[in-house]
Amino acid sequence: MELKLNGQFIATHSKNLLELLKEYKIEQKSIAIAVNLEVIKQDQWESYMLKNGDVIECFTFLGGG
Repeated sequence: MELKLNGQFIATHSKNLLELLKEYKIEQKSIAIAVNLEVIKQDQWESYMLKNGDVIECFTFLGGG
């Protein structure tokens, strides 16, 4: 399956978001994920099934002042 992850085209065998994060060693703490511009809640990452052509963006929260 081919996806776009954070602006890069990738090929993966991952079936859901959680598998994809583990495959690409993306830290799961303090991130938000949008698939095709729709935010996916963390409790849905394992059940959210990926589809060929999905566009996935991972956002990291930063603190500061």
